[in-house]
Amino acid sequence: MTKYFEVVRRDGPARMGKLLTEPQISTPALITKDDYVSAGSVYSYASLQDATNAAEALRDQKKLAILPYVPAALRSEPALELPPLELAGPKGVMVHPFSATEPEKADVYVLGNAGALKNPRDLVAAIVSVRDKIAPDTALYAPALATPANLALLVYLGIDLLDGTRVVADGLLGRYHTRDGIWKAAELVELPCRCENCREMATKGRKAELLIAHNLHKLEEELLAVREAIRSETIREYIERQVRVTPEQTAAMRLLDGEHQYLEKRTPQSRRSTFYANCAESLQRVEVTRFAERVINRYKAPESDVLLLLPCSAKKPYSLSRSHRLFAESIGSHRRYLHELILTSPLALVPRELEEAYPAASYDVPVTGHWDREERAWLTGCLQAYLKKNKYARIVAHLDGELEQAVKESGIDATFTGGGTKGPALDRLSAAVAEACHGAARLPDLRLLRYRAHADYYFGQGAGDLLLQGKIIVKGREIQDEKKRSLAATTPSGMIALSLAGAARLEPLGRYIVKIGDFLPKGSLLAPGVVDADEQIRPGDEVIVVGEKAFGVGKAKMSGWEMKASRRGVAVEIRHIKGK
Repeated sequence: MTKYFEVVRRDGPARMGKLLTEPQISTPALITKDDYVSAGSVYSYASLQDATNAAEALRDQKKLAILPYVPAALRSEPALELPPLELAGPKGVMVHPFSATEPEKADVYVLGNAGALKNPRDLVAAIVSVRDKIAPDTALYAPALATPANLALLVYLGIDLLDGTRVVADGLLGRYHTRDGIWKAAELVELPCRCENCREMATKGRKAELLIAHNLHKLEEELLAVREAIRSETIREYIERQVRVTPEQTAAMRLLDGEHQYLEKRTPQSRRSTFYANCAESLQRVEVTRFAERVINRYKAPESDVLLLLPCSAKKPYSLSRSHRLFAESIGSHRRYLHELILTSPLALVPRELEEAYPAASYDVPVTGHWDREERAWLTGCLQAYLKKNKYARIVAHLDGELEQAVKESGIDATFTGGGTKGPALDRLSAAVAEACHGAARLPDLRLLRYRAHADYYFGQGAGDLLLQGKIIVKGREIQDEKKRSLAATTPSGMIALSLAGAARLEPLGRYIVKIGDFLPKGSLLAPGVVDADEQIRPGDEVIVVGEKAFGVGKAKMSGWEMKASRRGVAVEIRHIKGK
């Protein structure tokens, strides 16, 4: 908890924030010794009393003040423990990555021995460990670690403050940095950069001061690119490209993906940007595993005798694509007697009712027709789990190529039509569906099924039943009760926006609720006003705000666990609020 650091934007563990020093620092940032004062190591003083006196001298600093610290080897505990000290301004303390000691409360934590974290396993474990120990509204500073090549990964891991120490040292050693790696400057025939420093080196030689200036220039350039990736909510796609620079960075990203809980707690429910699944690591993304888990565990398929398996399409939502329009025409009136499930990579399964939910409505993947072993295993595993929960008398699979082969090899009993969108293929689909639907039960209104599915997907099992109780009127994207009062509407991003009446129906579930104190919020709800919040809440989720004097709905701007642990920042962007 801090008075001096506030997170203003999130995209996974990567954050943008502001450190309220004089002058203010916008993070992620590269800082220099001009941005802070440090008492240094206790071993630089003649006695502990001298170190304590040095710390006292920092008490009224307006800059970030880093208290005296006790150095320690990477996996060793510090030999001494200093008493805590309160400062009038922003406070920084050293935190050792593998220490079992609870760190002192501070605004900024300096990662001890950061420069020694060269092994990808150590790097990931250290940052995950520290971030889990410290409050979410505090900044993490990793000195002597950043290069243009690894800066994006470091920010994605959860580091807020970096510096140019490493690239300056490398400049003195004749090393030339770009976002694509490090070269020995003396061995480069041509410099792959047109900055002023490189132009000067072309005529004056590879001088150390010019190399340093170039390296810092590239580091600053990369920082701007990373900041823009966070703003545009594309940091993961940026990382998946950038880590290919070295095997160590690729390994670090894969190890980070193994820290699923760390990532899931920090990953927004939805993003404005297109979800690009360009590499094998995309199968491990939180958005993928979260969608699949909700389809299997939260979503309840309509009671249907017939399941139709279809391939995905390049255009999203699928219903707008040419292939799916042709499928719909071939199915015709039988559509009210079957349930449609789209098979795709990397999301595995997309029920027709959820095709507008994120990320199903906004993802893209390289299409080759080839399904590798990992994709097949992921798809068939999800499909088998789905069919174990949702039973059908008959299954029709309009699939072709390796997708058809993968489903056949999984042992699922189905009528396979061979797939395709040409006349004979569509005739086979029409005939197989007509035969399967003979004597099948008719499904309810497909629009209501869509609302029920979205409610369960976003609020958990049972939410759809509560939201759709009684007589429901569907009017465009909105549903109303028998008195024509709005209950909810689907948004262009595939989310559900609740009215106060709709929220009142879901409140008994006790999910996605933010509890506040004895006041009526005006404008956004800030974190200090949160008394309790559902741990399931993620940024972008629709939430219900409940207090002694207030009842409202809005969009979460931080995760539920962050709301409870933070003392700065917007917790909920309130859309409707009323007094009790």
